[in-house]
Amino acid sequence: MEIKRIGVLTSGGDAPGMNAAIRSVVRACT
Repeated sequence: MEIKRIGVLTSGGDAPGMNAAIRSVVRACT
């Protein structure tokens, strides 16, 4: 649930670079 929440926050943000960084962190978490 937390990971999905982070994905939604990054998806709605205006920072594509940050989105990629968060995605990398999420992948490490899973």
